[in-house]
Amino acid sequence: MVPASCRRPVDGKALRGYPPTGVRLVNHWEAGVSRLVSVAGPTVGAIVVAVALMAAPSLAVTTDDSPSPDASSSAQPTPSPSATATKPPKVAKPIPATKTTKAKHVPWYPTQSKERGKRIVYDKALMTIWLINSQEEVVARYPVVGRSDRPPVGVFKVYSKSERSANRELKLTFNNMVRFYPGSTGAAIGFHDIPRTYAGTPIHGPDKLGLPLGIGGCVRMTTAASGHVYRFARIGTRVEVL
Repeated sequence: MVPASCRRPVDGKALRGYPPTGVRLVNHWEAGVSRLVSVAGPTVGAIVVAVALMAAPSLAVTTDDSPSPDASSSAQPTPSPSATATKPPKVAKPIPATKTTKAKHVPWYPTQSKERGKRIVYDKALMTIWLINSQEEVVARYPVVGRSDRPPVGVFKVYSKSERSANRELKLTFNNMVRFYPGSTGAAIGFHDIPRTYAGTPIHGPDKLGLPLGIGGCVRMTTAASGHVYRFARIGTRVEVL
């Protein structure tokens, strides 16, 4: 006799105990066995099923408890390395210039500036100027030569401009003069290029830019930089001295 747990349902009527709990037939020849049962009778058909299951159990039976082949692939997602939080880089504190050394760690934006809007910022400690537009964007930044004690800290306005200027006492000429402070001696203080003697010799090279070596108080820079300042500044443009 074939165990009741292996008996095949016949004519659409399920036999008690078939299939065993948690088991289902999955082989392609199952349909053929079913046809054999209908022809040879339930007893012969049940014997055939039992023999087939014993001959090839690995092909005929799977358990409902078996995990799906793709179940492991949809497990916990691996976190992206980019999701790891990182600390922002530490910004080095600016170091002021001296008579022999230039400033270090000069920021792209003048962090000590309190004004907003279009302006020229001049930091005497760093010997640097910034051109800032009305959107608070830095248009340019240039190293300069000036004095650490002149002009005083404050906010001034451009009141005069000259493409060519001269100092008759010192017998010097300079280009792109932008005046913003009248000066305590009566001589205007402003931005211009490196002065030249009447013979056309610069009083110092561009390698000195960034050092507080000024004499009268004006702010010197390369000719190209002074031309940019001259075009940027208008009468009334603010100059913030730090």
